Amino acid sequence: MVGKFPDEVNRVIVRKHSCNCKYCLNPSHYYYGTMADVRLETNQRKGDSLTPEVVEKIRTADQWLSSKEISRRLKIPYQRVRKIRVGITFDSQQKKDQPFTLNEGWEKLDAVLQQLSSSHPDEVRRYELDYHMTNKKECPWHRHGTKEHKGRFGHMGECLDCLEELKKGRCTVDVTQFDYRWYWTVKRFWDQVDVRGPDECWPWLGATKKGGTESVAYCPSPVHAGATQSAMRVAFWLSRGFVGKYRIHTKKGCEKFCCNPLHLEARGLDDALEPSKIETIQLNYVNIFSHFKEASAKTGDGGGQQQPPP
Repeated sequence: MVGKFPDEVNRVIVRKHSCNCKYCLNPSHYYYGTMADVRLETNQRKGDSLTPEVVEKIRTADQWLSSKEISRRLKIPYQRVRKIRVGITFDSQQKKDQPFTLNEGWEKLDAVLQQLSSSHPDEVRRYELDYHMTNKKECPWHRHGTKEHKGRFGHMGECLDCLEELKKGRCTVDVTQFDYRWYWTVKRFWDQVDVRGPDECWPWLGATKKGGTESVAYCPSPVHAGATQSAMRVAFWLSRGFVGKYRIHTKKGCEKFCCNPLHLEARGLDDALEPSKIETIQLNYVNIFSHFKEASAKTGDGGGQQQPPP
């Protein structure tokens, strides 16, 4: 509700009778009013003929006209007419301002933002800091020195560049696809998975918790506070793409903690294309030192060397 604020009289958020969706989020369908306004809008939504114009007509009717006569002329129940005339109901009802145009809305929004900036400078600086920190976040598929897979995340923390690859059906178990900084993390994870045939389940052989009911895999995330995730989630991240906080589930009939990428799905991510096969399974570099030298030559900082996790 840009540019609209409650006051001492109009404190209640009222939904206009023209809106039939009780879960509507369109701010132009709401205004601040009173409980009388709520009652009037509700009656109009139900097909009641009592409108603000009719209320005003009843209130300003000539004194010599009786409430009974007004009721007969306007075809409104006598008791309602009488209560309106004596001010028992709709006493504060007034014509509301006409909805402002888009340009007026932007002007009011700009004024509100300027007021907030001047009134809360510390919060503004903190917001700008969070914004820049978000722009520097990297997903595991980011390669040092490139622009892809960095600073582009959706509302669930999913990497938007990975999402484009998911739409194409990417599915690969290949440590050479990752930057050298992620080598030890990726390699150690797949070393703890019993990689079998492409159509078989790949059980997790690593750590568990809560009496073996949950799997635990080390994999830092730009959108999670903890450094460990479920094995199925990490398997999805490192084979198909980083999907942030979307829940990863195995298909029906899978073994416990199955990490086969073909058996995993991200619930709620409808854009992801289900892959037909695993394109590549490459669990080791042919020569890890040559890869390190190549990364060092590109970045000039040692490739962002990462030590093996504890």
